[in-house]
Amino acid sequence: MNLSEYIKSISTAANTILEGMAVTFSHLFREPITVQYPERLERPITEMLPPRYRGFLEVQMDICTGCKRCERACPIECIAIDLEKNPETKKQEMTRFDIDMGKCMYCGLCVEACKFESTGAIRHTREFEGSTNTFGALTFRFIPEGTEPLYKAPKDLSEVPLGAYGPCAREARERAMRDNPAMLELLKEIWLKENKGKKKKKGGDVGITPDKAKIIKEDVKTKAPKGKTEAFAILLEQLTAQTDCGACGYPTCRDYTDAMAAGKDYDPSKCEP
Repeated sequence: MNLSEYIKSISTAANTILEGMAVTFSHLFREPITVQYPERLERPITEMLPPRYRGFLEVQMDICTGCKRCERACPIECIAIDLEKNPETKKQEMTRFDIDMGKCMYCGLCVEACKFESTGAIRHTREFEGSTNTFGALTFRFIPEGTEPLYKAPKDLSEVPLGAYGPCAREARERAMRDNPAMLELLKEIWLKENKGKKKKKGGDVGITPDKAKIIKEDVKTKAPKGKTEAFAILLEQLTAQTDCGACGYPTCRDYTDAMAAGKDYDPSKCEP
């Protein structure tokens, strides 16, 4: 290699490095893309979602006719509507309009049925934050108590007074969170009262023998898990039935698995699959 080729190779290497690092250094002067949710957003994230976003369902009860088209259109029966005849007015009234958002698959069939065949009282909103400690808090009850009179739709459906999207869903979610609290603490209190003074059962006395546990462990090995962590996860999945039966000596299945994960209990044979 002569001197000119040597200098050219050094120049090429320097230019390549500079071109690559230019992309990296340019990020020092750019606005950050990743932000902390939700505190550092310029506006609520619900306002930044697409117009046709399918979030929680809501029902505008003051324009609901009680036709049950949405209930019949739902393929998984997550909508429940009850009608009763008022003995005083002799008219039908709604006593229940519940939507289990824990089962809803957001297909939009109920919305389409109501929109094109009725008043459009049920619709998807941009609300989506549904983290909760209990499944019951995902059941939205749009008639919390009493009854709701049926809306008589006009001939021209364009005259139906549609309200703003979102408030009904937020109100129903807040009501569900308030009226359906997690029952874990109550279950623990009941368990402690029932088991006060009782000795903790051993693994062989709760309905599953060590031999059965050994069979389950061997079955886990046949799945060829990658590493001890995956093996432990598969073992927990097979050994725990999530029934909170108390046979393991713990109030809930979660308490038992937490104890195993923390190394406080090494006996996986206490659970009856």
